[in-house]
Amino acid sequence: MYDSHNYSTPMIVNGRAGNEVVEANFKIGDLQNKLAEMEVKIQVLYKILLDKGISPETFEAKIEEIMKEKTENPPEQKQVRNCPECGKAVKPSADNPLVGKCMFCGAKVPFNPTFE
Repeated sequence: MYDSHNYSTPMIVNGRAGNEVVEANFKIGDLQNKLAEMEVKIQVLYKILLDKGISPETFEAKIEEIMKEKTENPPEQKQVRNCPECGKAVKPSADNPLVGKCMFCGAKVPFNPTFE
C-alpha cells in the first residue's frame, strides 16, 4: 500500500547568499529525514493494524470518513494568537511553528497542535 521513497537533499547554490543557502540546505535535509522517518512509522502502524485484524477496507473507509469531515467542516485555522503580555497579534514562527514571538514585547506565545 505504501511505497518508500528515497529522498536526496537538493543543493541550492548561489554565491551571493552564502550562509543562508547552506542553512536552507541543512533545513531541507532535516525535513526530508523527518519525512522519511514518519513514513516508516506510518507503515509500521498500518501493519500493526492489519496484524490486529483491522481490514484494509476498514482502514480505507476511515480515511475517507476523515477526509469527508475535513472537506465539509474545515477546522478554523488559528494562524494568529493574541500575546498574553501585551495583547498584540502574534503569528507562529517560521523556524518553530509551535511557538510565536511577540515583536512588540518579546513574549513567547505557544501554538499547541490539536487533533481538531
